[in-house]
Amino acid sequence: MSALEPTPSFSLARKWSISLNVLVSSLTVLALVLMVNYLAARHFKRFSLSESAQIQLSPLTLRVLGSLTNDVKVIVYFDKREPLYDSIWALLKEYSSRNSRIKLEAVDYERDPGLANVIKATYKLSKLTEKDLIIFDCKGKGTKVVYEAELSDIDVQPMLNGQGPPRRSHFKGELMFTSAIFTVTSGSPLKAFFLTDHKEHPIKNNDADVGYGRFAELLRQNNIEAAELSLMGTNDIPGGNLLVIAGAIKTFSAAELAKIDQYLKNGGRMLVLFNLFSADKTTGLEKILADWGVEVGNNVVRDKDNSISGGHDVASSAFGNHPTVNPLFQTRVDLVEPRSIRKAPGAPVNADSANVAELVFSGPRASIVTDLRNGVPYPQSADLRTNVCLAVAVEKGKIRNVSADRGTTRIVAVGDSYFWDNQMIDLYGNRDFASLAVNWLLDRSELLAIQRHPIKEYKLTMTKSQLKTVIWLMLAGMPGGVLIMGFLVWARRRK
Repeated sequence: MSALEPTPSFSLARKWSISLNVLVSSLTVLALVLMVNYLAARHFKRFSLSESAQIQLSPLTLRVLGSLTNDVKVIVYFDKREPLYDSIWALLKEYSSRNSRIKLEAVDYERDPGLANVIKATYKLSKLTEKDLIIFDCKGKGTKVVYEAELSDIDVQPMLNGQGPPRRSHFKGELMFTSAIFTVTSGSPLKAFFLTDHKEHPIKNNDADVGYGRFAELLRQNNIEAAELSLMGTNDIPGGNLLVIAGAIKTFSAAELAKIDQYLKNGGRMLVLFNLFSADKTTGLEKILADWGVEVGNNVVRDKDNSISGGHDVASSAFGNHPTVNPLFQTRVDLVEPRSIRKAPGAPVNADSANVAELVFSGPRASIVTDLRNGVPYPQSADLRTNVCLAVAVEKGKIRNVSADRGTTRIVAVGDSYFWDNQMIDLYGNRDFASLAVNWLLDRSELLAIQRHPIKEYKLTMTKSQLKTVIWLMLAGMPGGVLIMGFLVWARRRK
């Protein structure tokens, strides 16, 4: 070797050793990264950075998602420019992250008409009217459609007060989506039998009248089939379902009352709705409810302080403590001249007695009208003025700390039936109250305590001069500041 040639710093063996160490180290780091990612995909913790975030799921929703074992395809068939789209998609992404069996797909019918036509044909959607909706599809079990109109409450008070157009006050996405998942995965639907023959509200009518067609549709959305039932002759009430008596006016026969009484004693579930047209007579249902610790008044309640129509309705936001009304604390229900229904005074309280919970109340200055003639109330100056209970829930047979079964009798009785007819069921919290009452009666606790999320609006009001200042600041001030900083840096470096 020449004296001028440099001596190698490392031998060939040393070079190979270093290269091998680098390779092994790189592979080790890569393996650690892969293992950490593998573990993180299966074991992770999600938390919200904001207490007001609208995608914090309730414990009941998490319970439904945790018990989900079937794949549920969720198709968001929406124009992405709609105001609710971002809230819907963010909420459903949270559902999907909690359970990988929730398969999400977004279809914008405006931007992708080809795929939209496939969805329309597959799910038999109307080409003109059915849009902006979410489809929940559990193959082999069922399909449920949630429409945009069902996802928010509309506050019309600003419009009535001349303060602007109606606005969305609450987002009900979690309630509707959890209900839809529960519905499509729960298998065969239950049945709600509506009694006939006593001038009850008909369920086969969807027109804007006193029919109960929209109430029957609400039941179908909760995976409950609505059917009519007559107790004439030898017909009995099928067990394991729900009995609905919606505004009966004619008196029941002794045989019919005996069948209803026996049904309840055997652990039946009953929703019974009275109205002013039966307030001056006895249908026979009053005596049955009295045996369960409930007093039905032969009267009509008026509350001018809490009326929207000028005295003929009671818009109540005063609720008791019960699963059927707890989620309604930020809304109200609007009843039409209801009868008083309350826990019977002096009812026995023991281990064998029924538990009666009072649900809805009038204001403290409501009047109880007892002068009734052919369904027409005649207020008198001597009418009692006080707060009045308008609805109750009854339960008997439940053991403390043990969930209800089909041996537990449950009753919900309301002093009005018209607030759930086709004209009024979509007003305020009427529909929510109906859904909560039905699901409590059938012991479907997964759908009871999911609350609506308030929609917060932020408005920035500026004068024309302030707006002009902001425009100049954005268009000239910010770019100009960057240019000035650049010039100062250039000038400093020249020195």
